[in-house]
Amino acid sequence: MSENKEYLPVVIKEENTLTVCGFVRRDVVHSSLRIPHISVNIVPVIRGTEKTILQKRSKKRKIDPSKYDFNGGHVTYDPTLLLGPNALEQANDKTALRETREEIAVSSDGRPYVFSSRDLIRFTKIGELLTGFDDQGSINVGYMTGYILFILADSTIIVSDENEDGTNEELSYEEIDISQVVALFKENPSKFASGATAVLKELSNTKSDAYNRFWHILNLNKNKII
Repeated sequence: MSENKEYLPVVIKEENTLTVCGFVRRDVVHSSLRIPHISVNIVPVIRGTEKTILQKRSKKRKIDPSKYDFNGGHVTYDPTLLLGPNALEQANDKTALRETREEIAVSSDGRPYVFSSRDLIRFTKIGELLTGFDDQGSINVGYMTGYILFILADSTIIVSDENEDGTNEELSYEEIDISQVVALFKENPSKFASGATAVLKELSNTKSDAYNRFWHILNLNKNKII
């Protein structure tokens, strides 16, 4: 959807609680006004492995063009978001599933696979990851929720994304071990988009809660418990 037609919830954080206080057009949110909003970032993982799908953003994107990223998107207008934390939690989960279905097409033996909520697991608290606050040059300031998406092994994968002008573009990607992505990030963090940066900062810190939750979930997956 074009930036000047989509509205995003504006959030404030008080005592570790996020509250939606209104809705602002997306192009205004992504401007020098640096309005805090909320989004999701989805780390795709091939089932039974530690391999992720690391994509390269379109050069047409307004924010972080041509940088490495995972999948994700913004929580968008929904009047129920004004009802409180539970509504915001549900909206994040719905957004993660919507973005997954829009951006990742998977087929196995020629049959399309439709992702469900069972394929997604949250590894952060709602809005736990921060983007843009420590970078005065960033126009993407907000609170982000991290998810792991499990993808069928030996499947055909197509990754695409919608640009701000409404065009949809297939993106290049590579299958790579999470540990290698973290090493690449440590070597040259400027090559990564703000969303991936927020995730990889946590995965670079062995003492963080998000790090421990992420690897706990992946280990359960490798042991075929989930």
